[in-house]
Amino acid sequence: MIRTHLLLPDGQVRVAEGLALALTPPDGATVWVDIVASTEAELAQLPAEWRFHPLAIEDCIHEQRRSKYERYPGHAFLVLHALDTATEADLDTLAVRIFVRPGLVVSVHHTPLTSLDRVDRMVLREAERVGQGADRVIHAIVDAIVDEFMHLLDGWEQQLDTLEHQVAVQRDLRVTDQFIQLRRNLLVLRRIMLPQQEVVKRLMDSPETTDIGRIYYRDVLDHMDAIADTAALHVEVCAGSLQVQAERANERLNKVMKYFGVVSTLLLPMTVISGIFGMNFDVIPSAHAAYGFWTAIGMMLSSALVLLWWFRRRRWI
Repeated sequence: MIRTHLLLPDGQVRVAEGLALALTPPDGATVWVDIVASTEAELAQLPAEWRFHPLAIEDCIHEQRRSKYERYPGHAFLVLHALDTATEADLDTLAVRIFVRPGLVVSVHHTPLTSLDRVDRMVLREAERVGQGADRVIHAIVDAIVDEFMHLLDGWEQQLDTLEHQVAVQRDLRVTDQFIQLRRNLLVLRRIMLPQQEVVKRLMDSPETTDIGRIYYRDVLDHMDAIADTAALHVEVCAGSLQVQAERANERLNKVMKYFGVVSTLLLPMTVISGIFGMNFDVIPSAHAAYGFWTAIGMMLSSALVLLWWFRRRRWI
């Protein structure tokens, strides 16, 4: 599917399916072509006069794991990663490939993306927010991508506050798996954001970028810095919370082991006494006495009470 947006100098916007609007744009107009395609045959529809490099076309077909910025003769090519909201996974991304020429932006992605749909609506309803020039269109795309990551991070921040409350106030140690998953997602988000920051920095030095465009790029770069820094901070919070849970689990285990140790120590003299009186000798003092059994029980209880008194005095229990 190909959708062409023609941003005219007077602020009007024309949108149509296909490439017809992009082939003969008026002077001063900016063209944004959004393509949902995944095969070489679909990309072959791009006009030859745009002269996109074959290596860049090849990158549009194959999955790209890392964001990047490449400079080719006559145009720039960049790869960004946008949040895939169609999946049930906490964090999944799809690559967005973007060709940049003076007055022309071509975005290519394999499946529809909510971030680019948002830019499409913005162009139609609030074209003045997008402005004129290829750099302003790219800024709108990058800003929409970053905003979705920001909303995702806000949700994780609320989840982290809830988990911290469960650990600190309710002393609930059953949230370890949730902390581990959240920490993993935050690390992945940071790994996604750091290369994209470098892409924006390269865009700021691109010949297609105007002085006004650099101002907008700096703004979105600040947002990306905030996401990366906040994610790093939350990773440390998760690590600290996991450490607290481990220490509390060890504390509980130590208490249980201490109680088992006390019980075992109390039973030790009882075992010795019962062993002595249970030996198979013919002559055992008080073995046949009327109160022999109760005497043995009294000795066992007395030994246990003495040990308990000793433990209390030493403040071991």
